[in-house]
Amino acid sequence: MENKTGCGCGCSTVQEMEPVNAPAKEQLKENWYLPYMNKKILGEAVEEKPSPVAVFYCAGASNVGQASMLASVQAANKVGYDKAALLCLASIPAGLKNIYNGAKNARGIVAVDGCPMQCSLRTLKKYELEPRKNIVITKDLGITKDFDLNTGQDLETISQHIVQAVSEVYNSVPTEKPGYLIKP
Repeated sequence: MENKTGCGCGCSTVQEMEPVNAPAKEQLKENWYLPYMNKKILGEAVEEKPSPVAVFYCAGASNVGQASMLASVQAANKVGYDKAALLCLASIPAGLKNIYNGAKNARGIVAVDGCPMQCSLRTLKKYELEPRKNIVITKDLGITKDFDLNTGQDLETISQHIVQAVSEVYNSVPTEKPGYLIKP
């Protein structure tokens, strides 16, 4: 079964295929926050929900960069998308207001960087988005950076560290937080 859905960027043209033998839709975990924020920006009626923690990851061209992305997905699946929303880092400098608004309206931000270059943290700060937690995989977890992009080593350890950071941010912020909606 094929459905037309929006990816959250406002395009509404992404083709989505139902997985074969997939459980009922309500049982799947999905990153609901961006389509929700897009509707709010457009002035459409939405059922108000508490904001999750925004998670940005570097996804750089190294083992730890790729691990930042893979482990962030694992962490979001563990804590649930009601508590963690994975947001696209490249959308911030690209000027996509729905992503920026999603970050501003989140309960807080966790930046996951692979190495000391801290591209995720630096990008967010450049656009006045202040992460409550920043994880640097090489520094905080002692994992050596290399350029083998096909390794899945240490993903569970990294994922657990992200789960802890998301939980700390989520539990330290009151449910009600003023919004910063910027109209497109």
